[in-house]
Amino acid sequence: MEGVAKQKAAKVRNPLEPLATFNWMVLCLLVIGFAGGVILTLFGSGSILGWGHSAYICVSTQGMSANTAGGPFDLHPHSGVGVGSTGLRLCADKPSAGQRWWYTLENLPGTVTAIVVVLITFLALRLAQRHGLYTPGIASRLRLLGWFLVADSVLRPTIEVYASHKLWATMADASMPTQWDPVWPFLFAGLALLSLARIMRVGSAMREDLEGVV
Repeated sequence: MEGVAKQKAAKVRNPLEPLATFNWMVLCLLVIGFAGGVILTLFGSGSILGWGHSAYICVSTQGMSANTAGGPFDLHPHSGVGVGSTGLRLCADKPSAGQRWWYTLENLPGTVTAIVVVLITFLALRLAQRHGLYTPGIASRLRLLGWFLVADSVLRPTIEVYASHKLWATMADASMPTQWDPVWPFLFAGLALLSLARIMRVGSAMREDLEGVV
């Protein structure tokens, strides 16, 4: 009977997998990539967020369209045919300090999002491995991550659009098309995490009540 019990216990899968392994791999890749980028930048063969000797800075539009009378370049479509493109891209191989700054501001929110999400998830998983899933600490970390994603879904595109317009203005006289949309997957994920945090908090409270009764 004891052997059967051990076999059943061995077959119980870790409820934190495969997220724990994947999160650890992503965290390692972020650390290695950042360290490698710093080393290459210091030796003059790399760049980080637009800073470095070999920095190549670009700004792109998401998409453009025109009617038959205002097609781009020398394209002359037939009557009744519209023109569309996936976007335009302007690049500077010798960027100024101002262009580097706006490029950094445009790309920094995405970098911060990846770091914060991976780090908070890592801390939450470590806490769950030590004290279990239904603990107040897990609920607090999930709530923090949820509010971060909700705020990020609005603030991130706002900052990126503002910085890209400023960067575009340093490369061209024509105005850049304004295209702002919230990051809907992050918004839904943040709301889902806030609900999950409430569930975890209720579960941790029930666990504490049961332990007090026992």
